[in-house]
Amino acid sequence: MFKLEENFRSTRHILDASNAVISFDPSRIEKRLFTRRGEGLPIEVLGFSYATEEAAAIIREIGRRAATGVAWHDMAIIYRQNRLSRTLEEALLHARIPYEIIGDVGFYRRTAVKDALALLTLCAWPDERRSDEAFRRMANRPPRGLGARGLGKIEMEASTGGLSLCAAATRTRLSPRCAVALQGFVQILRQIGCREGESLGERLTGLLEATGYLDMLRADDSDEAATQRENLAELIELAQGFRRVEHLLEHAALAGGAPGEKGRDRVQLMTMHRSKGLEFRHVFLPAWEEAIFPGAMPRNPEEERRLAYVALTRAMEQATITFCDYRQGGSSRPSRFIDEIPLENRVSSWNHGRNEPRQSDGRWRQVDQELNALGL
Repeated sequence: MFKLEENFRSTRHILDASNAVISFDPSRIEKRLFTRRGEGLPIEVLGFSYATEEAAAIIREIGRRAATGVAWHDMAIIYRQNRLSRTLEEALLHARIPYEIIGDVGFYRRTAVKDALALLTLCAWPDERRSDEAFRRMANRPPRGLGARGLGKIEMEASTGGLSLCAAATRTRLSPRCAVALQGFVQILRQIGCREGESLGERLTGLLEATGYLDMLRADDSDEAATQRENLAELIELAQGFRRVEHLLEHAALAGGAPGEKGRDRVQLMTMHRSKGLEFRHVFLPAWEEAIFPGAMPRNPEEERRLAYVALTRAMEQATITFCDYRQGGSSRPSRFIDEIPLENRVSSWNHGRNEPRQSDGRWRQVDQELNALGL
């Protein structure tokens, strides 16, 4: 057996931290990576109260490093679950930092999120033509027996009577099964739309439950369905911060309108699975919390550990781990993987000034000016 133990990518602090984490995997063939790239910088481990605070801090640090000469494409944010990108995307957009999501689409372009926003649109304006596209999207999700021919009949009824598709659906002659299902769907929309005293998050939860959408996802045990449920939980939490449907839809349209066209010089966002084989000078690893990574009941605990190893070793020069005390309305605690990193290989602060090129006071004033111009 020949062990390939020399790592040509990362510095010693990063490799020592990675070796320590993966050493707890009992199925791994024993080997210890080494590097000739020098000691480098210790792993930055920082805690925050909330996800918005965490995202703002990461994006400000990205802006600071860019102002000192680090290219956007040399920095990456790598997370365990794709729903975690939402707060990061919004912070990047606010700061006007170009970014690209690798192997995925922006939060507001994901199927479950678009479906949920369509339900809210139908609930708010069932008798207005602006809800027609939402009806086309959701009338048969989950399946209610409505095919292209049935939808065509509804379209004709709406055109003849000057009605919205939602209103026309209950007046159109369809097969008995489809007619009953659509009448029930429209009734749910109208009943929930008339409720008073509910928050927007509660209304959205009610729509997803009553229409059978969540049951459809629960019946699917695939990873994709689980991811869609996570995205919906993130959207429900976001909706709690809005009082009116139109305000949430406007926010989604603005935030989802430009997730960053593909280009050479952009900050890279991706899941840990997508990061395999890639490398970046600076890597940010948010949400290292027990509820998320490795998760409350991981299907394969050792696979989670290997992902931690992969995520850390994507970094060539600097790796930053962050966690929050509260996320999605619940308390959380730091990931066990953080405790497994030796104290000599991590610091509980930014590595500002450590082994960085010395800058004159004038240069740092310029950095501050550039950060302000970025909105950071």
